[in-house]
Amino acid sequence: MNLMLPFRPEITHLTVGYMPLLDSAPLLWAQHRGYFRAAGLDVELVREVSWASLRDRLAYGALDAAQCLSPMPVAATLGADGVGVPMVTGLCLSQGGSAITFSRSMADRIGLRSGMNVADSAAAVAQYVRGGGRLRLAHVFAFSMHHYLLRDWLALGGIGLDTAGIELSVAPPPQMVRLLESGAVDGFCVGEPWNTAAVKGGLGFVVTPTSSIWDGGAEKVLGVTREWAQQFPQTHRALLAAVMSALHELTSRDVTRELTTLLHRLQVVSVPDSWIEQVLRGQGAGTPPRFAQGLVAFPRRSQLMWCALQMLRWRQWSTPLSLAELTTSVVDVRAFCDAAATLELPLPITDAIREGAGAVPLGADGAIVESRFIDGGELDPANPAEYLAARGWNRDVARAVIAG
Repeated sequence: MNLMLPFRPEITHLTVGYMPLLDSAPLLWAQHRGYFRAAGLDVELVREVSWASLRDRLAYGALDAAQCLSPMPVAATLGADGVGVPMVTGLCLSQGGSAITFSRSMADRIGLRSGMNVADSAAAVAQYVRGGGRLRLAHVFAFSMHHYLLRDWLALGGIGLDTAGIELSVAPPPQMVRLLESGAVDGFCVGEPWNTAAVKGGLGFVVTPTSSIWDGGAEKVLGVTREWAQQFPQTHRALLAAVMSALHELTSRDVTRELTTLLHRLQVVSVPDSWIEQVLRGQGAGTPPRFAQGLVAFPRRSQLMWCALQMLRWRQWSTPLSLAELTTSVVDVRAFCDAAATLELPLPITDAIREGAGAVPLGADGAIVESRFIDGGELDPANPAEYLAARGWNRDVARAVIAG
């Protein structure tokens, strides 16, 4: 296989990190099907034990690139993560694939039931907490969609940062089910297959998939440091093209059985093959990751704007900032477009849309992308302060913080 790319990689041997989750599949598939090699790259894939260790190893050069939680490059570039090594992304790998799961005993205590809509489940949790109940919930990383969508869901019921009775903690994805079983947590927000594992083990009750809270948010992206992208721009493009090729194949034909076999052979997740296959076919307890296809693979600035706004909303950052400058520096639009054009894939006509507005045109050929918030609101990239104002912030304060 030869992709016939015009890029001449400055370096060919790369170490690329990933986490043991089903949505690591684009990287594993690119290796399995020879797309890295066809792009002129010799890639070593390295499984990491936690998102924190992956972030650190990427920041300090032990990894050339990595599967990243979509807020990670934003937090790193902003300096909110305590490391402050600027990162960029040129590719969205997946959307969705995560869920909020409670222990069965806690779900019964609160009165959660199958078929309950997202707003009603949040209201039931809020009533339980306001009645003196205590709730311990885990998510995978401080700067993650899991954290922010969990808080967004709690906020539907009026639960904020200062609400008594809510305790949030961080744990690596493979440890979530064990923590639920031991009683250390009452619930968690994590990617598959761990929600399905909790249900299959008789421990968990899936409250809601995170895609019901924001349908259209970037879940995982391919990240590199800004310095690396500037030093090896052709290598970056070749890497993007290889993973784009894998994404195209993952989304254009049914590879479920072959992918399940691959995940088993690589021992990515320690659950039965039948569970993995069920999740990938949309028959698991949670929802499967949606591998990014076409323009969904374009990491929109407005998606990352939303991530930065959560850092303000949940007090992870308080210094004035320019969202436009920040997100422009994080998204490598040119690298995405160069790689996509070489593969004759669609190109975006803008780098930001009104998130939450539903079906929005993004391609020159009229191709659309979907973005919907559970609360019915929108994020206008031209007026991001209004997003915070609609969620309880003083409008003048919001404008002052975002004007920096």
